[in-house]
Amino acid sequence: MIALTLLFMLLGFDRTEFFLKPALSRPFPVYLLMGLVISAAVFMLLLFLEKRKLNMFSKHGPVFLAVLSVLLFIAELIFTFSAFFYSDWDPAGVLDCVYKLLRMDKESINLDYFSAHPNNLMLVFIYLKTLFIGRLFGTESVLCLMVLQSLLFTLGGVLFCLIIRDLISEKSGLAAWFIYAIYIGFSPYILITYSDAMGLIFPLIMIRLFQCRERLKKIYPLLLGVAAAFGYAVKPQTVIVFIAICMLSALYMIVKRKPEIMAGIVVSLICTGLSLFLISAVLYPSLGLSLDKKKSFGFSHYLMMGLNPETDGVYSDPDTEFTNAAADPSERQRENLRVAGERIRAYGIKGMAGHLMRKQLINFSDGTFSWGIDGNFFAGPKLGDMPEVRGDSPLRPLILSFLVTGEKNNGHFRDIMQIFWLTVLFFGGVGELFLLKRIKEGGAVDDPSFQVMALSLLSILGLMMFELLFEAKARYLFTYLPVFLIPGVYGAVSLFRILRRRLPS
Repeated sequence: MIALTLLFMLLGFDRTEFFLKPALSRPFPVYLLMGLVISAAVFMLLLFLEKRKLNMFSKHGPVFLAVLSVLLFIAELIFTFSAFFYSDWDPAGVLDCVYKLLRMDKESINLDYFSAHPNNLMLVFIYLKTLFIGRLFGTESVLCLMVLQSLLFTLGGVLFCLIIRDLISEKSGLAAWFIYAIYIGFSPYILITYSDAMGLIFPLIMIRLFQCRERLKKIYPLLLGVAAAFGYAVKPQTVIVFIAICMLSALYMIVKRKPEIMAGIVVSLICTGLSLFLISAVLYPSLGLSLDKKKSFGFSHYLMMGLNPETDGVYSDPDTEFTNAAADPSERQRENLRVAGERIRAYGIKGMAGHLMRKQLINFSDGTFSWGIDGNFFAGPKLGDMPEVRGDSPLRPLILSFLVTGEKNNGHFRDIMQIFWLTVLFFGGVGELFLLKRIKEGGAVDDPSFQVMALSLLSILGLMMFELLFEAKARYLFTYLPVFLIPGVYGAVSLFRILRRRLPS
């Protein structure tokens, strides 16, 4: 699927019109070629380092990882404090609620928004507690949330390094950390106070737990269930990794005839359900918001919107108004499914295939992950009643010249992100080929590296299916970017090892 998606983008992007089509300065093949040239230069650098027998990284890996992580955290703080701006779409709604709760002004909170989207209550809870901690240090600045998100992005880098270390090798793990630090650690989405950034760490936590399940033994199902529940509460798509783990565990149980594995699956499912119940019954009510559960949007709404022919499955105001007009949840679901059925029949087989292809292009063809598209994205350092953020950093003009749409260097930013993204997809496809080779050699099922690769690829496939079935948007892929990097790094290292053996010493 990764290889086919990349091929479809290379051959079909210029020929296909679709909603929110990114304006690129170069053809897709040129971006990929540039990425491969850069990759080749990196390969040569790694060969040079190996010939010089610089093994200090492998000998002192944990120390280097700790030092590099501290440096990354500091650099992220400088980046976020210098460039922060408010975004006037869903993040603004969440922050508005947080600051009104902080100032004991519940009466003016937009309860209709949270009644329709109760999943964002977890963000309100986390951000509110973070600002309470900030108060202990004499500040209520939104920059406290930048400290939180920088910390999560840094911890994500540690988890990613450990995953690659156990998947491939110590040196590969540290090399992968640098890729993560550049590509994800300084992603502009770290500036956006929303679930895309907050959810980034949960797929990594679940994959790492799966990787360490033999060491964790009995507490593994418990930890996995809690991680899945909190991940779902922050960003529902993250639960796809949990589903993939349950599927792979069940398949392994059948293939190896180990019925005892079922007990772990059941415990994880019970723990997930219990955690979600406690979140809904204890955590959310502690916010003191009286929500109307009848106004909650269900999956039927996003299914209907994902079939919208005018927006190619992207967010639609008319669809949202249509769902809001329904009097109760049963009517809302019935009407959503009715419209969804009408749209499927109107498409027909050929039309539906074209619709899904356009949705796949929407989801995958933008290397910036729809950066700058939603609402009044760059609202500035002051928005509504939220505290103003001083923008006097000397780095601010330079950083925003890359990030703000239409500014001097924004085209360079988009080109760089496009190169990164297509290169990741290319090496992800290469990783799939090496995985198939490993399967043909036999014994793959019991290989821990095969199991982690299988989990990563199955999670990516589940995400693809989710985005094709429901609302489409490239931004929804960002939370899974580290998961895409796992097969990408695996493919790149596997290819590097072949080239190293064949090149003259």
